[in-house]
Amino acid sequence: MKKGENKVQPKPVYLPQQFAKAYQELCDKMGYRVVVTPSYIARDDQTWSTVLQFSVGKLPDLKKKT
Repeated sequence: MKKGENKVQPKPVYLPQQFAKAYQELCDKMGYRVVVTPSYIARDDQTWSTVLQFSVGKLPDLKKKT
């Protein structure tokens, strides 16, 4: 290898369970989550299409519940 060249490192392979755990930890830490809401839009051929609208929603504060 010549000076100044870097080796290409393979990307780590993540399992869906690892993603789900990391996402849940992030939601718990930040207090927000991604919320997906289906919506329907009329088309010009008298049919409907389903679209998914994404937003960020605040998680309920479970510590305040009594």
